[in-house]
Amino acid sequence: MHAFSKILDKTRIAMRAVAAFCLCGMALITGTDVAGRFWDSPLFGSEELVTMLAVFVVGLSLPEAHVQRSHIGVEIFVRFLPRSVRHLLHGLTTLVALLLFAVVTWRMVDYGLTMRESGVLSMNLELPEYMVVFVLAFGFLVFTLHLMRDVVRFVTGSPAQDKE
Repeated sequence: MHAFSKILDKTRIAMRAVAAFCLCGMALITGTDVAGRFWDSPLFGSEELVTMLAVFVVGLSLPEAHVQRSHIGVEIFVRFLPRSVRHLLHGLTTLVALLLFAVVTWRMVDYGLTMRESGVLSMNLELPEYMVVFVLAFGFLVFTLHLMRDVVRFVTGSPAQDKE
């Protein structure tokens, strides 16, 4: 389990770097497009590129958001429950999330394969859209593996993962 956890953490860190690079790319493309409009020469296909990069940012950032616990949690009622009940609820919601994202990952891969077979391309730049779906599916897969690790830790009573 330790080796798996180490590989998972290294993958998450690499994904975080790629997501940051994509976010910078979005800013650069958008800035170039806006500046180009002053001289009546906007960047062709900028909307497609920024949209694809935004999907990459979201998909590749999921594991990092999970580890950092930076996602939104509704705790208005839960915080008044006893600690043991909160712990049990956290384990249960993590298990449900694991099942949900396992199905979503599987369906995303299936959808990407269908798109690849049909040859779907983006409208302006004619980029293969299935690649975007596969990147998003990869982000969901790594997120699902993080959830699986948390469920295993919950069941075995292992300590929670450390933040960087």
